[in-house]
Amino acid sequence: MVRGQLFGCKNAVYFFIISNSPIEDSVNSKSPPPTKKLLLICSLLVINSLSAVARPVLRWGGDPSGGAPYVFADPANPQSYTGFDYEFAEALAQQMGMEAKFVPTDWESIVASLQRKEFEVIIDGFEPTEDRAREVLFSKPYYLFRLQVTTRRSDPRIKSLEDCKKLGIPVGTLVNCAASRLLESEGYKSVGYQDPVGAYQDLELGRVDAVLMDVAGEMFYARQNPKLKPVGEAFHTGAYVVGIRKADKELLAKVNTAIDSLADHGTTEKIFRKWQLWNDEQLSLRTSKPAEIKVTGTTLNWSEGLIKLSKAALVTILIAFGAMAIAVVLGVPLALGQSNGGKIISALCTVYIEFFRGTPVLVQLLFLYFGLPVIGLTLPGWLTAVIGLGLNYAAYESQIYRTAFQSVPARQWHVAYSLGMRPVQAFRRIIFPQAFRVALPPMTNDFVALFKDTSTAFAIAVWELATAYRELANATQSYLGIGLVVCCYYLAMSLPLAHYAHRLERKLQRKSTGIISSGADK
Repeated sequence: MVRGQLFGCKNAVYFFIISNSPIEDSVNSKSPPPTKKLLLICSLLVINSLSAVARPVLRWGGDPSGGAPYVFADPANPQSYTGFDYEFAEALAQQMGMEAKFVPTDWESIVASLQRKEFEVIIDGFEPTEDRAREVLFSKPYYLFRLQVTTRRSDPRIKSLEDCKKLGIPVGTLVNCAASRLLESEGYKSVGYQDPVGAYQDLELGRVDAVLMDVAGEMFYARQNPKLKPVGEAFHTGAYVVGIRKADKELLAKVNTAIDSLADHGTTEKIFRKWQLWNDEQLSLRTSKPAEIKVTGTTLNWSEGLIKLSKAALVTILIAFGAMAIAVVLGVPLALGQSNGGKIISALCTVYIEFFRGTPVLVQLLFLYFGLPVIGLTLPGWLTAVIGLGLNYAAYESQIYRTAFQSVPARQWHVAYSLGMRPVQAFRRIIFPQAFRVALPPMTNDFVALFKDTSTAFAIAVWELATAYRELANATQSYLGIGLVVCCYYLAMSLPLAHYAHRLERKLQRKSTGIISSGADK
């Protein structure tokens, strides 16, 4: 048996050949025939290799960052993945006589990645919607799910989803899913999240008061949490299906046949019982007839869409201006402390600057949003974005100011002191105006860049312009049209700022030239 495993022969026939071949006799004999033994080993390896090469591969796409229990990194072995969708994909490929290969991708662009042929099928809690139906084919359902409302156990106000509408309470949910479509179609306020983890953590911390999620996510993340409780019965049955390109109709037929076989043989039941997601409703899928799927979706109303983008652009502007104010106010003392402070102050300023310049701003936002509550400091998402981006850009602004201050000749300080000015007065009247003219162009560039970096706030559930674009584009699959509109919004925000900065720069230059000319005349 050890020899069968040694050659890696998965087929039982190979094992039988090895176990009953002259190799067994040659091992036990004192003078084994090496030529015959070598030929047999080579033959088996060649046969095994050819069978592996001939076996087709089924590449399937999913988003492992979306969290459990769909597909996620196995905590016991982080280099591999697990989840009920991962196990279903393996079983599906095996039923089709293929080898499953997981291709990690981003959930928001998963349909676009399928169209780019990065993989053949989508298996990741994929729900049939009207907009997706225009782009991809849907297989038969392999699992039926329901939606569940969750609140904090200490909150007696909410007893059903309707109470959230009556009380005007925003409901947290995943973006671009059946729950988000339901909330939008029925006029609920909602907060979009990229994964279930952030939604339930914000619910526990009090950032939102209710979450609507598939039962699969609710059972894994909320059911065992003593601070949370399910509210009412699960409702609104939906389906998980396999997404396939429009042109791959033959593959669709094979996938449907395999899904029927897995359901009829009990393989699907075994997988979902393992993940404690099985219920009797799944028995309705044991049929060879095509199942009817309730397709959820919405069509884009452009007037409403533009209003939504305008509101998101306003949020982007407020975040950018708030963060830039922090960056400017904090950047000046950082620059002075690094260049003119003592050893300790200079070292502290340098550590701050290098830390915020050397780590990604997205990581910093995630650290502030999810890390600070551990020490009892819970900030809303918008405030976290303002502070996080402000602290990050302060490091960059400090280097602009430090260079600008150093560009002013040192004799300017001596002249100011000789005129009886104190250090603060000399800095405010003499040094700062000259340094400001040098720092203005790069400051403007940073401000424009800050408008674009506000898009990182989507990771902490801040609804701004880039997040609104992702929502609308994924809901309609109109990435080009809506993308052009969003680009126009960003240009409308950044170009006037750059134009005003150029005018101010020219004005300061003319003023400086006039002062120098009048001084020369005297």
